[in-house]
Amino acid sequence: MYCSNCGSETNAAYCSVCGTPSSRATTATRANAVYAGWWARVGATIIDNLILVIPSAIVAYVVGRIANNVAADVAAILVEGLYLYLLLIRPEGQTIGNRVMGTRVRSALDGGPVSSDQVLKRIGLVALYSCFVLVGNGGLQIVGLIGLIDDLFPLFSPRKQTLHDVYARTIVVKA
Repeated sequence: MYCSNCGSETNAAYCSVCGTPSSRATTATRANAVYAGWWARVGATIIDNLILVIPSAIVAYVVGRIANNVAADVAAILVEGLYLYLLLIRPEGQTIGNRVMGTRVRSALDGGPVSSDQVLKRIGLVALYSCFVLVGNGGLQIVGLIGLIDDLFPLFSPRKQTLHDVYARTIVVKA
């Protein structure tokens, strides 16, 4: 069973992660979800990144000409975040990459569409570690390491979740 509050797997009277009584636990996400495989997730991310490379570059160039390189990088991250937010908040929970790869983002709590809060948490965590690039002096290595851990995490997670999925209480399932 999964905790209805935090989405963690629980077999005890109380969730070991958040302390919610197991009487509130749900089996809905386990019963209805077929988790998307790692390669499907990677494919969706690659497709979305290919879609975003030109708009992000244009916005970064324009902002860089007006302000500075840090502002340009932040603007590019915001373009990517806006794309993800506008598509994931829809009931389908799919970016263009998700549609092509046959996956969708769902709430880990009940298997339903993700909330605005969940989408913002999901995007925000990735944006946060992406901003380490802006600090220089090893920032790129930090992003690379955090990004690698985040990207590989589904290979070891029973629900095939990334770190940003765990934080936002979301899952990626086959559409």
